[in-house]
Amino acid sequence: MLLALPLLAAAVAGTSPASDTLREQIRAADTQLFAVAFDACDADRAAAMTTEDMEFFHDKDGKSANSREDFRRSVATLCDNARKGGWHLRRELVESSLQVFPLQDDRALEMGDHRFHERGADGVERWTGQARFIQVWRRVNGQWQAERVISYDHHPADK
Repeated sequence: MLLALPLLAAAVAGTSPASDTLREQIRAADTQLFAVAFDACDADRAAAMTTEDMEFFHDKDGKSANSREDFRRSVATLCDNARKGGWHLRRELVESSLQVFPLQDDRALEMGDHRFHERGADGVERWTGQARFIQVWRRVNGQWQAERVISYDHHPADK
């Protein structure tokens, strides 16, 4: 019974050494995915960070990806439009909102808020909007890959 007390205390507090590790792994995968997709505009590398059956749902655009290849095309289109328009998009994770929960079968659920910034030809970056997101990650061959992404509650930046 005494050996179980630390585990019980951790469960009541909602933390455990594994949950801290999982949170950091998912946070790192999230950061890398958006850095590759938005900052680097590397559609191929971004797609490689998703599962073959990846799905992306957006409250304004609907279901915008039904596979890894659909996601690759979406990122490529976004980046092409940005280049043509002379602007650059950056996504910022709102760190204080991040929640990660383990799921069975080498999966994890990530929820939080994110902000979007645009930098125009003048070089000035502006906060343009914010939304919430839910992502299901699946560990494949030791790497976390985005399996399901839902981005919702998009609204303009608060002034």
